[in-house]
Amino acid sequence: MSTFPLRLRAVKVSQPMGEFYAVTLPARLLRQVVYLDPTRVSSVDRQSFLYKLLGNQREASTPRAKKIAEYINTVESAFPNSVILAANYIDNGEFQENLKSRWKIESDSCGDCVVIPSDQRMASVIDGQHRLLGFDHCKEERRDMELLCSIYKDLPQAYQAYLFATINMNQRKVDKSLAYEQFGYNLDDETPEAWAPDKLPVFFTRKLNVNPESPLHQHIKIAPLEADLIFPQDGTKTWMISTACIVEGILTLISARPKDDRDKLHGREVKDRKRTLLVQDSAPLRDLYLHCEDGKLWELLLGFLNLAKEHLWDHATKRSFIRKTIGVQALFDVFRFVALRTLIEQLPAELARVFKSVVRVDFSDQFFQASGKGRVRVKNVILRIANLITDGDLTESDRANYVQLIRTFSDGIPE
Repeated sequence: MSTFPLRLRAVKVSQPMGEFYAVTLPARLLRQVVYLDPTRVSSVDRQSFLYKLLGNQREASTPRAKKIAEYINTVESAFPNSVILAANYIDNGEFQENLKSRWKIESDSCGDCVVIPSDQRMASVIDGQHRLLGFDHCKEERRDMELLCSIYKDLPQAYQAYLFATINMNQRKVDKSLAYEQFGYNLDDETPEAWAPDKLPVFFTRKLNVNPESPLHQHIKIAPLEADLIFPQDGTKTWMISTACIVEGILTLISARPKDDRDKLHGREVKDRKRTLLVQDSAPLRDLYLHCEDGKLWELLLGFLNLAKEHLWDHATKRSFIRKTIGVQALFDVFRFVALRTLIEQLPAELARVFKSVVRVDFSDQFFQASGKGRVRVKNVILRIANLITDGDLTESDRANYVQLIRTFSDGIPE
């Protein structure tokens, strides 16, 4: 049994986000003093179409934890990467102000120490929750394995979420929709003028899902837990699209290099972040984003999605690919293609012409397979029927299939 208070020798590390302290703790003890904090909806403002989040983790997976436990039990088990902790928050996300309960830093002639005053759970896990859960299922003797920990003291929850999202965005096992939710953690933490390109689409995506007048109302999967706070009644629809699908579709319209844009903005203090710091690029609606014309962007987006609903989604069968990920991605590809070649003032009318031209196409045809190739085929069929590309632009190996399908579902191949 450990005796509290604990004094852990620490190495102080200073980085732009802030200082953290590297320590080692036995897994058994670590499980005793931290809590796991899954991302969940805490409240909804139906006037602004915003919802608040708490937590900074994906939902725990017992099967995954048991797999990690198998690895822990091996003779070669090793965890050189640190478990990242945010100290001095209790498990409802509230900042701990009681000085007697808080983790603190003390220094003496030998250096710094992290002081843990009691076994009260006083730190949330930002990264490494499944490693810790693995120790719940491993052999008893392995639970004393020492783990490297990076401890942030008093790190605000929005920064915890951003850190989680940044670490995990490109890792296969993390739900990309959850990572995007985390990038837009609580949108009112910054003014819209400071929003990086991937934060504005998160706002639009949440608004599309919550606003009853939206063509995607309750059609977007919510990654956090407690999503029933957003849709209290049974809002199950016949089809659903991921948050990531919609966010990334919108993102292609306003940024060609969203990571570079985000890094440039986040290289400054929050109060100094402005979209005007970013430069023009090849994204078709970039200028509207840079000049904070979010109302115009929203109007164009809503018009595009209403056209998709009217001419395609409302008439689609359950098997249709047009209401699946590849179909929705392809529709955003079409939007981008048209927007790059059309004046903003003429864009709604041109999109309407394009969508009306493909009303008869059966997107449940197996030619539109659920794959990257299927996405390209949906886009090309729409563009070809709308006379925006020619036969020569179609993949030669698929050209005959394109021609046959287009003749079946249109009044003939446009010249």
